[in-house]
Amino acid sequence: MFGPHGEQQRLLHSRHKVVYDDAQCAQLVSTFCQFFVDKVRRIRDNILAALQSSVSRTFAVRQHHGLQLSSFEPVTAEEVRKLLSGMPSKSSPIDVLLCSILKSCAHVFTPVIARLANLSLQFPARYKTAQVLPLLKKAGLDSSQPANYRPISNLLSVSKVLERLMLARPRPHLLSSPNFSQF
Repeated sequence: MFGPHGEQQRLLHSRHKVVYDDAQCAQLVSTFCQFFVDKVRRIRDNILAALQSSVSRTFAVRQHHGLQLSSFEPVTAEEVRKLLSGMPSKSSPIDVLLCSILKSCAHVFTPVIARLANLSLQFPARYKTAQVLPLLKKAGLDSSQPANYRPISNLLSVSKVLERLMLARPRPHLLSSPNFSQF
């Protein structure tokens, strides 16, 4: 069974922490980075191959009907306010401005974020930054194998808001198209 110390660790969900030196950290970062970059490359290659083999069969006979998408609806402060109020209050470690402050001062930040979104549909490089953490897919997997991890990206809170605002822009057009399939 457990001794007093073992029982305490089990109840507190604590376990021995592994400490790495700088060289080991650099090697781990490099290994995970290369693994995830290669994984994304393989996914892109598979999608490209699948599209190239299906484009002539699937899309050649389906002509677009409906309006052309020529512009996006502007982002409104009210839309930003709704997004902010619905966001969880957890922040990324790289956030300069905590999400809880962003939410509590929404009346100040909503017009600023709406203007930022409307200035450009392409995110500035600053808002493409994320902290990427490898997370073991499930307990018991071999922690020395990069394939047993999935990348978790912690985006800046403002990036999350901008991402959702930009995602909402083409949605009305897509849903109104007669080519849109609910399935």
